[in-house]
Amino acid sequence: MKLPDGLMESTGEAYGYVKAYIEQQVEYAKLDVAERISTAISSAITTIVVLQLVFFVCGFLSIGLGIYLGQQMDSYVKGFLTVGGIYTIFTISIIIFRRPLVTNPVVSRIIKIFFEVK
Repeated sequence: MKLPDGLMESTGEAYGYVKAYIEQQVEYAKLDVAERISTAISSAITTIVVLQLVFFVCGFLSIGLGIYLGQQMDSYVKGFLTVGGIYTIFTISIIIFRRPLVTNPVVSRIIKIFFEVK
């Protein structure tokens, strides 16, 4: 049994459309992944730069506070030990509350970047 020529042409056209559609979807997926990765990387770089600046500011403020407290206590050692104690308390509180303060926001941000619906 021979198939009509019109049916063969329609099947060939449909195959071409499906093939073009699949190629476009693959290209779209590649572009989408590239966009999400570049967004995540740029966000990470921005965060790193801001954190470095914050560390510099905190460092200079710590030195200033240590000198100021040292003058008030008539001992630079006591002043800098006080600043060290403040940082120790701060570090312990960050360790205790790390999940709500650090882990959850970071995970939420990464999920938002990678699974954002457009």
